[in-house]
Amino acid sequence: MATESPGDDALVATVGHLIKALRALGLSGDPDAANRIAARAWLALRDGQPRQAERLNGAMHYLVRLPQGPGTDSTSPPTKQEER
Repeated sequence: MATESPGDDALVATVGHLIKALRALGLSGDPDAANRIAARAWLALRDGQPRQAERLNGAMHYLVRLPQGPGTDSTSPPTKQEER
């Protein structure tokens, strides 16, 4: 497994910006799309940049807890339509 070098400041900053954008997308009502993007980025980083992949993992956990779309409440039980 590769480790990160001290010169990875640009990558750290880029992942930070990506996470902010993914959270904004999730909060705007599309956490599923944000989570799919985060998962692809995690897959690309998991072997070579494990710390950055772990940051994305945390973002995915955050996104999964968001309501799924405008006007939905993640704490309410699904309706019959949503269960299908």
